[in-house]
Amino acid sequence: MRWAMCGGPNETPDETRSETPIEMWQDAIERVIREERLTLVKRVMVLAETESTQDAAARASADGVSALVVADRQTGGRGRLGRQWVQGEAHEHKAARGLGVAATFALVKRDLPPARLSIAAGLAACRACEVSVGVQLGLRWPNDVVERDGGQRKLAGVLVESKAETALVGIGINVRHEADDFPAVLGGRAVSTSMLGSRATRLDLLLELTRQFDRALAVDPDSLAAEWSKRDILVGSRRRFEHAGHRYEGTVQGVQPTSHIDLVTEDGRRVQLPALTTSLVHE
Repeated sequence: MRWAMCGGPNETPDETRSETPIEMWQDAIERVIREERLTLVKRVMVLAETESTQDAAARASADGVSALVVADRQTGGRGRLGRQWVQGEAHEHKAARGLGVAATFALVKRDLPPARLSIAAGLAACRACEVSVGVQLGLRWPNDVVERDGGQRKLAGVLVESKAETALVGIGINVRHEADDFPAVLGGRAVSTSMLGSRATRLDLLLELTRQFDRALAVDPDSLAAEWSKRDILVGSRRRFEHAGHRYEGTVQGVQPTSHIDLVTEDGRRVQLPALTTSLVHE
């Protein structure tokens, strides 16, 4: 793991790393791809603002070249199953407009099931955040990166969509947020890497995310699922899920991240809920 992003030997605990100007991000990402021989994407595009990196990445890869699209700020970011993803805007005292990482990998003609892409992206985001904060984090099915203990606040999430022969893998990470930057509706359910003590910049997170996603997709499916399961935080807990308009509540017996969730309901029934079309109900 690369721990250098968390600060050099001359930094004191109270120092904060300054944000790299967004105009320099594309060169930095392309340099890492080139020097580390990463193969996931061939094109990088960094935007000051866009409605959605998912839509921008679809356009950027329309000629058949896999691309990574990053935005300083999204105005219409979306999450899994139609939810909205809030990136946040910086207050006046912060140097950059955006607070988090908003990135979409547009993978053209990659014969990979959506479920495998989802867990690979979730694991990559988790590893990138772990490098930033220096502690092991958890994965809350299907692909939320969360604290392992306490309130299990969310740091990152993943959205996988398909358009023709292109898989659009969107990843959002909370980086520079303070507690009052999150909407009240989240009710203390979100956290950022900086709130957990990290001094890593958004570019630091982007570079590590690119490395980790490239590596995760090079791993065989069984090993990938095993790595994901090591970070699972649902098994053994009492949870509520929604599928096909119905709610199911019970104890999670097992999570097969590419296929289903095993749940024992209050009346003792064993239920298998399909991974791709089930959502976790947050209390």
